[in-house]
Amino acid sequence: MLRSPAWRAWLVGALLVPALLAASGVFARARVAQREFAQREAAGRLAVAVRADEVLLAGGVADEDEHRALVDAVRDKITSHRVTDLQVTNLRVTDLLAEGGNRSPLSATTVADVVAAAVAASAHDLTAVATADALSVRATVPDEPRATTLRTALTALGARDPRVDVGAQVDLAALQRSVTAMIEGGGGFRFEPSSTAWQGHGPVLVDHVGRLLLVAPTAAITLNGHASTEHPDAPALARQRADAVRALFVAQGVRPDRIRTAVVLDSAPENTDPATRQVDVLIS
Repeated sequence: MLRSPAWRAWLVGALLVPALLAASGVFARARVAQREFAQREAAGRLAVAVRADEVLLAGGVADEDEHRALVDAVRDKITSHRVTDLQVTNLRVTDLLAEGGNRSPLSATTVADVVAAAVAASAHDLTAVATADALSVRATVPDEPRATTLRTALTALGARDPRVDVGAQVDLAALQRSVTAMIEGGGGFRFEPSSTAWQGHGPVLVDHVGRLLLVAPTAAITLNGHASTEHPDAPALARQRADAVRALFVAQGVRPDRIRTAVVLDSAPENTDPATRQVDVLIS
C-alpha cells in the first residue's frame, strides 16, 4: 500500500482542488447574482402617461439631475408642442417624480421617445410602466395604421407585447368641455373685425384643439362661423372663417367627412363684440 508523502499530497490535491474549483464557481455565480440583484434594486419604477392633452411622469428618481433630465427630455423631444399652460397648449408635463429614491429604470432619452411615439400616433390614452425587468405599455389610438406604427415603435424601445387598441369609447360631453375650456382659455378662434385675418394665437390654438379631437375618431364636429350682419357679405365671411378652422383641423389629421360648417349671423358690430367674429366648435 502506498503511504509516501507524495501519495498523500496527490490524494489531498485530488479531493480539494475540484471542491475549491466548484466553490469558486459558486462564489462567482453568487457575486454575479448579487450584482444583478443590486442593479435591479438600484432601478426604481417609473410610470409615463399620455392623455388627451397631458403627459404625466410619476415614480422615483435618484436625484435632482435625473429628475430634471427626464422632464427636460420630454419637453425637448415634443417640439411641435409648447409645454406651458394647458389653456393654450395641447400638451403639458405634470411632474410627479419623487427624488431620493432609486434610479429610473428608463433613460431620459427612452422616456422622451415613448412620449414622442405616442404623440406621433395621436394616442390619447397611453400608460407605460417601467421596472428593471420590463416595460409594459397600453394605449388607445384613432385607427389601425396608427396602432401598427405605435406597436412597432414601442417594441423597438423595449416594450414587451405592447397593447395598442383602436377607438375606445370617448365621453363626448367631457371632450366638449375640454375643447371649450381650451378654446376660451386660449383667447378663442377669433378673427379681426370684417376680416379673415386671425386674431391672437388663433392658428396655434386650432392646431392644439385639432390634435385633441383625434381622441374621438368617429365624433361629428360642427364649426359655427360667426359674422356681423353689418358686413356687406356676412354669410360668405362667416363661411370663410369656419373653413379656415376646418382646414387646420384636417391638417392635424381630423377626417374631413367628420366636419361640417355652418353660418351664424349676429346683429352686434364686430369691432365691439368678439363673439361676432369667432368660430365655435360643437361635438356630437
